Amino acid sequence: MTQPTAEDVLSGAAARFPDRTAIYEPATGDRLTFAELDGRARQVAAGLADLGLEPGDRLSATIGDSIEFLELLFGSFHAGLVFNPISYRAPSERLAYVISDAASSALVYDDVTAETVASLDTLPETTIAVDPDAEPVEGSRAYADLVAERVQTPDVSESDPAILMYTSGTTGQPKGVLHSHRTVVAAALVSLPYNRLRPTDVNLSLGPLYHVGPLLCNVLPATNVGASNVIAHGFDAESTLESIESAEITTMWGVPTHVRALVDAPSIDDRELSHVRMIQYSGSAMPAAVARQAGEHLPNCEFVNAYGSTEIVFGTLLFPEFHEEKLGSIGHAAPNAEVRVVDPEEPVPEATLGPGEVGELLVKASTCMLEYWRDPAATEAAMAGGWFRTGDLARRDEDGFLYFVDRKDDMIVTGGENVYPAEVEELLHDHPDVAVSAVVGVPDEQWGEVVTAAVVPAGEELSTDELDTFFRESEAIESFKRPRRYVLRERLPQTASDKIDRRALLESLSESSTHD
Repeated sequence: MTQPTAEDVLSGAAARFPDRTAIYEPATGDRLTFAELDGRARQVAAGLADLGLEPGDRLSATIGDSIEFLELLFGSFHAGLVFNPISYRAPSERLAYVISDAASSALVYDDVTAETVASLDTLPETTIAVDPDAEPVEGSRAYADLVAERVQTPDVSESDPAILMYTSGTTGQPKGVLHSHRTVVAAALVSLPYNRLRPTDVNLSLGPLYHVGPLLCNVLPATNVGASNVIAHGFDAESTLESIESAEITTMWGVPTHVRALVDAPSIDDRELSHVRMIQYSGSAMPAAVARQAGEHLPNCEFVNAYGSTEIVFGTLLFPEFHEEKLGSIGHAAPNAEVRVVDPEEPVPEATLGPGEVGELLVKASTCMLEYWRDPAATEAAMAGGWFRTGDLARRDEDGFLYFVDRKDDMIVTGGENVYPAEVEELLHDHPDVAVSAVVGVPDEQWGEVVTAAVVPAGEELSTDELDTFFRESEAIESFKRPRRYVLRERLPQTASDKIDRRALLESLSESSTHD
């Protein structure tokens, strides 16, 4: 029996539900049925082949979330190309690095990224402009002309490379993560037992599609079952609530920061949101206060948590039945996956730790990457006999539920004591006037590192003295873990995948501490 490939995720849905809406873009009013989207993808595939792109070539795309993004994604799958989505927020240096490292044969850009693309010294031989109003790069083809009719499509195997996604690169240059058709298809299936997407769902991803969470953990699974995907352009709490209400969104993907912003939005009390039945989130634990608020405003909504990364896509899942009881847990191993907590000094599967002990998380999953692109040394270092070394610290409770503790590299050592930033941040999130926070260890001659909290206030009344009092009066953590320094900021630096950029934050806090 021939195994399905990534192109079958869409073509299978088109065969079952040809006339149902596959994708809707409220900003433009455009919508395509599954049959129309699959037809467009096949035409794009033929057009790319006519431009000289061959199976295995990398097609880079730095464009905003749009119908064209999905046409290019599935068009690449049909043509046997390797789709390489790049953040439309990437600065010129990062964009140039990824294009060069991926050895891209073609680059697609739009009006948002045209200026950055035009500033690059070296570009792939073929460039394609999505938006006719985009500042033209000399010699670019128009995306609207990228339509051709071809009956013959290349034979694609499940083991062939399908997508090349780059990590955020917070500790150096980003790594290219290469996924096969097999892992893409597996990702479209693994999440379904826990998020239970249905053909009748109207689905919304609150994060950018160049990131693994929204794309492989949400949009592709929704497409696979025949659900409709709604395209969002960036995230703003009020406009997102308007879209959720008007489009009658039933399912969503986001991170806890998105959920907090929605439940804190002034208009939420006036919204009809009873149709929202499921929110899947990842990236961090859901603060208890946010979960309580969300339950009040979304009475029919189940919450499900997933743990993963660009390399493994899915590692663990927390089913909705356990969400309230085990709030903060990342659940158990995902279907067709195994997970072990091992000695962080000897991260091999044989060094498994017992309940309550903190160790490094190893994952063996059907959704694990093929390799780090053109980096065999990094690939070998990341794998231990088929197990991926996540670099994340976790523990398992007596019931077998896993809890993320922190990034191995983020642990703070202050006065000889180990402090996990996530534990301090969880307490910070319980403060009603804290919107966003991050805790890092700033180098210090006396203590080695000083626990430092950077906070974005939810209002105008919050002070550093109030935060210090809040921690001194709390019995939730030991005194040595409380921050010794607080910094209030209007915003915190973010990576291309909308996570807090701890490296950039630490650099700025370290610089400011030398001037205190």
